[in-house]
Amino acid sequence: MGGTGSSIPILKPQKYKNNLKGCWGFRINHSGFTFIELMVVVGIFTIVLMFSIPLFRQIHLTSNASDHVSGLIFLLEDLKLRAVVENKKFTLYMDSGSEKIYVTDDTMDEDARQVALNNGVSLNGDLQLLNLEFPDDGTRAGDDKSICFFSKGYSDRVLIHVREESREMTIQICMFQKTVHLIERYVSYDDCI
Repeated sequence: MGGTGSSIPILKPQKYKNNLKGCWGFRINHSGFTFIELMVVVGIFTIVLMFSIPLFRQIHLTSNASDHVSGLIFLLEDLKLRAVVENKKFTLYMDSGSEKIYVTDDTMDEDARQVALNNGVSLNGDLQLLNLEFPDDGTRAGDDKSICFFSKGYSDRVLIHVREESREMTIQICMFQKTVHLIERYVSYDDCI
């Protein structure tokens, strides 16, 4: 061809490479994920979900409760956990007459128990302790009651009846469950029979 002197470059065909370089220099692998990789991801997701569902459930249970009721629930759950972790028996004393609560453990001597009693905390705000109900001895309003949390992971079975403003609620502690349940009304063991 004669002529003007412009030449058109001729492109040579290149072989297709399975791993091509992308725009930032990373190698692109077109093979995808293996079945084992997908199963590992699904397994990790399942484990995370198993641990987070009880947390979401607890948030839902205490979402209608005030901060004072939620604080009492978290104290009860914390005592259950601490009893196992620290391998101690904790006792929570709740006096419905003076509205004071305090905690002792089995390693305290008499002087330390007296200090715990003197440093007892009053229930906050409009929260009022009505009574504690045990399934074996009924309800005795006005008496000092104690709830035990044992190092083996179980606790006393009790219903804690509280009132906040005009609303009555029941906090249920089951022997072998680590979570504490809030019931949005006054419920007695007699209601279950």
